[in-house]
Amino acid sequence: MPKKKFLYRQVYESIKKYIIEGTISPGSKLPTEEELTNEYKVSAITIKKALELLATEEYIYRVPGRGTFVSSNIKVSNNLIKNKQSDAPSIIDSNNGFKEELSAQNHKKKIIGLVLEHASSPFGLDMMFYMDQEADKAGYKLCIRFSYGDREKEVEEINFLCTLGVCGIIIMPCHGSHYNKAILKLVIENFPIVLIDKKMSGIPVPSVRTASIDAVNKLVKHLHERGCKSIGLITTDVGGTTSLIERRQGFYAGIKELGLDEFEECILPHHLNYLDSCPESEHVKIIKNYLSKMKDRLDGIVCTEFGVVSALVQAANETDVKIGEDIKACCIDEEYLAPTGFTFTHMKQDEKEMAKQAIKLILSLIAGEQIANENFEIQAKFFKGKTT
Repeated sequence: MPKKKFLYRQVYESIKKYIIEGTISPGSKLPTEEELTNEYKVSAITIKKALELLATEEYIYRVPGRGTFVSSNIKVSNNLIKNKQSDAPSIIDSNNGFKEELSAQNHKKKIIGLVLEHASSPFGLDMMFYMDQEADKAGYKLCIRFSYGDREKEVEEINFLCTLGVCGIIIMPCHGSHYNKAILKLVIENFPIVLIDKKMSGIPVPSVRTASIDAVNKLVKHLHERGCKSIGLITTDVGGTTSLIERRQGFYAGIKELGLDEFEECILPHHLNYLDSCPESEHVKIIKNYLSKMKDRLDGIVCTEFGVVSALVQAANETDVKIGEDIKACCIDEEYLAPTGFTFTHMKQDEKEMAKQAIKLILSLIAGEQIANENFEIQAKFFKGKTT
């Protein structure tokens, strides 16, 4: 894997490019280190290291008491030379093209891309708001795109953000058992990238997600505390999605710790594309069959996603099962914008903390910093509802 390109190296290559193209004329005086620091929005140490490298390669030379100048023997592209006179004044005064190009470059570098699979009031909307807020505090703009759960659309949006010149991308990867090659390409090229809500096992890319194992484990234990001894699981097909895999692991870890029996799972087909018509009727049918077969055996149910709750409620009504009485139920996330507030006992993902950590990570990567811990887990918060 290629080495990470540090900030000083980026500044060095930028100035070198302007010298070779002739945007900065041979013999011209460079801006002061302080001025370059302000132009590139980096530290004085970064500018000093970049200039030292340029001086070592003889692109520039320093005159004590006078400043830093572009070497006169640099070969430049003739059609790009702004001014060939060796006594040309400082580029701060004369080479406005250099400053304008720098300004445009810095403007592009202040954009962070965000690609989400979906967003809703139970999960996603608050996270977007807080990400934009945190990015704005740091002087960045957030460009938000959606994949709608479609892998090809995800690639399209990643490529679109790259053409905008974003300096980093935060991605909620699409559901699936295979990694997106566009994401892998960014990782291989050391492009600043952070995953949100999911991780890529075995791939060195930082991720920020909920501590799902612990969250579902707590739901199982809560049901047990409420008197449940036969607890079932309703989940969508995990298909390699780490968040769902971990929620399932948390369920069985809780069952094992409490010494409870394991029961048949209710597995729903995953809704791969959020632009397609909702498959809720299919989910209702599957859950109805599950409840009809298991209602005399189960006294508790854990749902790994809030998206299946409405299907569970409809299926329960059609099978004469009273949620909260015949079977206690809980889930991950809930609908906070409902007029009556939330109903289901649930673990709420901490979207604000996830957003803050994701922006913090992407900014660190943009700055060329090494990330010691690649996967950051955020604890979910417990809320008791009417269903337990």
